[in-house]
Amino acid sequence: MLSMQEKAHCVFEYAKTSSVTVVQRHFRTKFHKEPPHRHNISRWVKQFQDSGCLCKNKSPGRKETKPEVIERISDSFLRSPSKSTRRAGAELAVPYITAWRVLRKRLQFKPYRYQMAQAIKPTDKPLRKNF
Repeated sequence: MLSMQEKAHCVFEYAKTSSVTVVQRHFRTKFHKEPPHRHNISRWVKQFQDSGCLCKNKSPGRKETKPEVIERISDSFLRSPSKSTRRAGAELAVPYITAWRVLRKRLQFKPYRYQMAQAIKPTDKPLRKNF
């Protein structure tokens, strides 16, 4: 990973010489390390010409789920809560991972299964005390 100073040096050298090969040679003599690839130098020059900065752009991130989709998923699981996220995704024409994220993060639904337990009878209480 190159520092901003090294990237700026490459851009200014390219402005002087208009040759990526010469930029690589000057970089090697000045910084005593392997120069960046020619595609990187070209990309930095183009980025500097377009924006006037060598800073990284922020990534846009994940797209927000539309409120209509959240509402459809919510209605679907309120009607039949035992439905799987894969089946809901197929029925609602959304990726199953979207259905899962909406359930877990937006609606705060947690997966669970009913556990079968034995019924406690009136005769069990004395046995439990004596155990």
